[in-house]
Amino acid sequence: MKRLLEAVIVGGLLAGMAAPVPAGAQQPSVGAGNPLTLAANGVLLPYSTSGGNVALVEVASPVRGNPNLRLVFFNATCARSVSVSLPELANDVSFVDVGSVVPAGQSGVVAIAGVATDGTTPVPLSSPIHARVYVFNASTGQSRVLEPIVLDTAESPNGPNTWSPLRSGASFFAPLQTASVKTGLTLVCPIATIQDGAGTGLAQAFPTAQGFPPIMPPFPAGASAGNLRATIYDTNGNYLRDNLISCSCLTELAVTDIDPIYSDAGLATNGTYTEIRVDPARQNAFTGYRAVFTVGSPLNNFFGRLSGSSQFSLGGALTTGAR
Repeated sequence: MKRLLEAVIVGGLLAGMAAPVPAGAQQPSVGAGNPLTLAANGVLLPYSTSGGNVALVEVASPVRGNPNLRLVFFNATCARSVSVSLPELANDVSFVDVGSVVPAGQSGVVAIAGVATDGTTPVPLSSPIHARVYVFNASTGQSRVLEPIVLDTAESPNGPNTWSPLRSGASFFAPLQTASVKTGLTLVCPIATIQDGAGTGLAQAFPTAQGFPPIMPPFPAGASAGNLRATIYDTNGNYLRDNLISCSCLTELAVTDIDPIYSDAGLATNGTYTEIRVDPARQNAFTGYRAVFTVGSPLNNFFGRLSGSSQFSLGGALTTGAR
């Protein structure tokens, strides 16, 4: 059956060608809830306007209004770019064309929350929202939906499902990388400009001093070289390779940027299975997306969020209560 599934996925793409938590450790915000549920406090979303992409942010207020709702855009290094006010009534839905707001070709993340009466200070949302980003590309025919990172769930507030779906581990399958079939990753690894451990800086998107739930452990201060480790196996579970990924804020890359083994027809004949874990010394959290697509074709574009878990569980020690 496994071989049949591999053959269906790879064949379909080609056919389209035209350890446990240490004792006494601080309780983490686990990030295991449903990010598509009603979001409380705030939302963080990736976006992309590079390579001819058109990005639309959708925000709905299905419970009550959000008269002070604001979107703050950050670039791919999590440096603040611009902000947009988007007041909404109850049962309102609004769209923001990202390309009309940010510099041309910019990708990054957008933080959605409220703003205080001073017009500057970020505050938690007045009312729960639903949000997502749509990305279209006319030249490739690809359409994608990017899902939110929710700071808390409105119907089950105050944890443990905060900052969902950020985790310390993720996994994905990739078919053999060829000239025709490619696999790309979009990784979201927030840093301290989104929230820092002190929580007092107003330059942050979600300062804890204003009532936003803290991310635990805190986000790193900035870019970290090799802060994620990818362990690559063949589809029979045989170890192939370990390599490092540098991710800070928003990182887009092909799997062969991680390691050329993804295109090795001898070792990765039927594709690969990869587990990504954070560097335990840095303890940052991340999420991401995998795109598997046929080059030059609008068909057979498999796109979705990476499967997430705790890094400890991926290491073989099933662990509860750990990010």
